[in-house]
Amino acid sequence: MIAPEIVTVIDIETTGLDPATDHITEIAAIRAEIITDTPGLAYREIGRFQTFVALPPGVEIPPEITELTGIKTEDLRGAPRKTDALVTLHSFAFGTTVVAHNAPFDISFIDPVVDVPKFVCTRALARLVDPDESASLKDVCPRYNIELNGHHRAMNDVEATLQVYAKLREKAETNGISYRNVVIDSDERPLKYVPPGAIVRTIKKTKEAV
Repeated sequence: MIAPEIVTVIDIETTGLDPATDHITEIAAIRAEIITDTPGLAYREIGRFQTFVALPPGVEIPPEITELTGIKTEDLRGAPRKTDALVTLHSFAFGTTVVAHNAPFDISFIDPVVDVPKFVCTRALARLVDPDESASLKDVCPRYNIELNGHHRAMNDVEATLQVYAKLREKAETNGISYRNVVIDSDERPLKYVPPGAIVRTIKKTKEAV
């Protein structure tokens, strides 16, 4: 039998893709127990954390990011500073396996404030379980009959990723696929950041989606 597990599924929205120059705008997380011995129940939610994050003075969200996420610069006024938000996230996730659908991206923005010794990248997990299929969240969800509403808003993506993990975890464990702390590097999607303790697997794939 696959053992139950406590996880914290996270997602962040940002002003761009580079953690050296861009900034977090929103953080969402769900702490949950993955259930393995109750038919029809994949997980039990323990708690939620969600917050906007204040931008440094003079920084604004680019129009293309607002178009993608719906988050405007004025939405962040009065929000916690990044360090305060990340300290809260660290406490919320402490002692659990952190799960994210592009873990290298999310961890690159929260490291080193949030300690992530154990993680699962569900994008990597999806590629390992279904190597000939797209691993993007918007494609994985319909394959497994999971609703993804409001893609690119943090909590919406967290809710979908939690369901993806619950389903793909069982499939990977049953088939003896190693996926914990694994990140994928490929010609189609080069790995830009390697989380501490990560196991890098380089694979070839004919189809790749953003």
